[in-house]
Amino acid sequence: MFERVVSFIKGAINKMFNTSDIAKDFNIDISTNDEIIKLIEKCANIYNHKAPWLNEEVKSLNVAKTICEKVAKAVTIEFKSKVKDEKIDEIYQRFIKNVRTNTEYALAKGGMFFKPFCSNGRIKVSCIHADKFIPVKFDSTGELLGAIFIDQITKGDDIYTRLEYNDLNNTTITIKNIVYKTNKNSSNTLGSKTSLALIPEWKDIQEETQIENVNRLIGGYFKIPIANPTDNTTLIGVPIFANAIEILEEIDKQFSRTLWEYEGAELALDVDATSFTKDKKDNYILPKGKKRLFRMLNFNDNEHTWNVFSPAIRDTALFNGLNEWLRQCESQCGLSFGVLSKETSIAKTATEINSSKQDYYVTVSDIQGALQTALEDLVYGIDVLMTLYGIPHKTNPDVSFDWDDSIIVDSEKKQSQSLIERNAGLIDDVEYFIQTRDYSEEEAIKYVNKMKQRSPEELVEQEEIEE
Repeated sequence: MFERVVSFIKGAINKMFNTSDIAKDFNIDISTNDEIIKLIEKCANIYNHKAPWLNEEVKSLNVAKTICEKVAKAVTIEFKSKVKDEKIDEIYQRFIKNVRTNTEYALAKGGMFFKPFCSNGRIKVSCIHADKFIPVKFDSTGELLGAIFIDQITKGDDIYTRLEYNDLNNTTITIKNIVYKTNKNSSNTLGSKTSLALIPEWKDIQEETQIENVNRLIGGYFKIPIANPTDNTTLIGVPIFANAIEILEEIDKQFSRTLWEYEGAELALDVDATSFTKDKKDNYILPKGKKRLFRMLNFNDNEHTWNVFSPAIRDTALFNGLNEWLRQCESQCGLSFGVLSKETSIAKTATEINSSKQDYYVTVSDIQGALQTALEDLVYGIDVLMTLYGIPHKTNPDVSFDWDDSIIVDSEKKQSQSLIERNAGLIDDVEYFIQTRDYSEEEAIKYVNKMKQRSPEELVEQEEIEE
């Protein structure tokens, strides 16, 4: 079933077929409408520097990419997690090495599915972007109960599409596979059904199989916890900047106006054409390396032979306008002022600053909670697969998470406060190291005892080494 890494062609869901085509063959009611799919596709294009409003005149500041990158860093900056089983933790640690990059992609497209699979006796994890799978149904709490994943292979002019439908009903997951064959030049989006056995890469996959005694899908759905502006009833995650698309367009237009201001106000010398000589090909001879500086005109009078073009640049007003649009974008995306915009000289009250930071903290905290849920579900899926394939491991292992709160708490101030409390005898050495070094209580006690066992001579030698 999970013999190979799921390989998706970018934009396949949106460009090759729609949800009604898929629902018909699986005989299911897909809750995802095409408007939501179009929103995710549009946001993916904006993130990938392909916004629909870009042209020769409108250039991109690529703010959407910046938003996703900065928020992903804030979410994962001090992220630590561990599974209390050596075998599963080995797989898990290999996967979370790329957690920041995967978080950025999820923020850009509204979510991601962490899908474990077995290949040659080893469990691996595939990250499926939100524009490459279709959530089918949810329960009343928002937990994903059904999804369709798309895998495509191109051989010459033929395109083979495998739809893998995962459905959880009570404690049983039913997995169905349907394969279609079509031609690159065919108007039929999916084509006609064919057999899995005819494609070497899929010959070992069963058309239908079931996994018993489970309580969730095999894998974790990392859904960005942002209200959907397209369909208020859906439980599908949307990109973090979904509410600011129109603002992003205005930002790019304002940025382009600023670029044009600099280009249009570029220093030039308007010189009468009669001031220059011509070469044998009747072309004017301009000073070498200075062609950009001179513009030839016909003054048609005897008083003017040249003129300096050097208008004043209105960049201050343009940048102020751009900065205001960036602040509006920060507000719409739940960011604090200064993440995108430039801090102005306008005085802000402490309440306003704290409110802005608090909004950002809530945004990051919500995303961390969603990511933690997805990772817990991923570990559960790995556990199920290892049991299914007979791979020795500890079942139902606990997962620990450690998130950073430096967005709202200044780490330097926190350390200074802890030192004051320690010197005043309000906390002991163990509590001090727990607060300032993120040690567990066990680690802090071990460290303090180790320090106490050192002789004064060893401490002096250690200080000399550090100096």
